[in-house]
This record gives sequence, C-alpha cells and structure tokens, in this order.
Amino acid sequence: MLLCAILSDTLNLLGPTTTDWDRLMVAVLAEIATVDDIQYLASQQFKAKSRELAHMSAVDLVNGDQKSFSFAASGFKGEVGFGVVETTDDDIIMDRASELLPEMVACKKEKSYDCLFLAVVNIVKLHSKLLICGPTELALAKDAFGGGLMEDCTVMDLGGRVSRKKDYIPVLTKTINEGWEKPKGLTRGPSIVDLGKLGRLEKDPEDPFGRVKRTGSVLAHSATSVGKHKPGRAFSIFELPAFDEAELLEDE
Repeated sequence: MLLCAILSDTLNLLGPTTTDWDRLMVAVLAEIATVDDIQYLASQQFKAKSRELAHMSAVDLVNGDQKSFSFAASGFKGEVGFGVVETTDDDIIMDRASELLPEMVACKKEKSYDCLFLAVVNIVKLHSKLLICGPTELALAKDAFGGGLMEDCTVMDLGGRVSRKKDYIPVLTKTINEGWEKPKGLTRGPSIVDLGKLGRLEKDPEDPFGRVKRTGSVLAHSATSVGKHKPGRAFSIFELPAFDEAELLEDE
C-alpha cells in the first residue's frame, strides 16, 4: 500500500515533486513486497484510478482533490481554490467540461472563493489543461501561465506543468504577490448568478454507490453537454443565460 501511495503521489517517480528518498523507498518497498515490475504496477494503478474517475459526478471531480489558498497582497486579497484531476485519459474528463464548469461556479459561490481553478492532468503524457470558470480566473491565468486558450477561453493549455505544489500555486503566488489585481471593467461572469439558482446537491437514486450530483442549476440547463462527440451549446464565461434581473446578484 505504501509503495502504491508513493507511485501515485510522484506520478510513478516522474513528477516534479519526486525526491531521491522517494526513489530509494520505492526500491526498498518493491523488494519487500516482491514486486518485479514497478512500471506495470504503476500503469495498472493509474488505469484503475482513471476508470473510477470516469464514473464520478461533476461534484466529486471538482471537489475531490481541491485545496484553498489565502492571499493578502497589495492588489488582491482573497481565497483561491485549486482542484486537480489526474487521469490516464484526459479526453474523458475534458469531454465533460460543460458539466464541470457550472459545478465550478456553484462551488466557488458556496465556498466564497474569489477564484477557482481545476487542472486536468494526463499522468501518462505529463501534460495538463486548466478549466476556467469566469473572467477573473481568465485574467489571472493569462498573467500567471500565459498558455494557449481554447473552447471560448474556458480551457488553457498548461503544457508540462503537472504539480499543484511545484507548478501551479508557486506561479499564481508569484503573480499575485508582484501586484496582480483584477482588471477594471472586467466582464461580469457566471458567478453573478444567485447561489439559489445554482441547484442543490442530492444523492443519485439510480447510482448504486450513492454518489452526489447537483440538480436544478440554471447554468447546467443553459450549457448542454459538449465535447468531441456531443454537440450542443458550450458553457461561456462571457455570455449569461437570459434571466430576470431579480435572479442576478451584483458582481462581487
């Protein structure tokens, strides 16, 4: 179990957080556990994890491996949430972006985050993409990472960055501490929608594992499932559904 934990945490000793101590412990534990092929063990472990991810709800994917970070810099004071999904097949997760993005907005509102990001990491190719759920996130990500944008600016290519500890948070921290501030006149994003309109959490009665899903979100209704094999209207951080003014809150 400890051997599998180290392989998972270090992305099979290929991640940027890997230390010489990790490599030594893997060698020792493999000898103790009589594991002849560490590569095979790691590949099977990652495949099993990815199969499980494919069946998780958007709520679980957004909240599952999420951490919050507090900032009190000259231009920005607030909380930034950063979630990570590690998988051997990032297309399976990215094809669910229109589920994940509305859930990110709801999570951001519920936890009173000022920004929320979700990185989808391909642990085989050591490559990642960043899901962007609002204009503030887009402005910060452009200044911090500067990656290529796609899907109406809701996805940024982060290249070989794969570690929240080494690659994501240090870059965000440096950008914020160097004086980053929310641009004036920024377009109001989906988080303007009142929390009460973003649905409710409930157990899926048809799921034998009792997984939690969100129902009744106006954003989910407005952004139908899209992806390479699913035609529909994509979630937009610039265009809101048609609501009565009473259903909206002033942008924070």
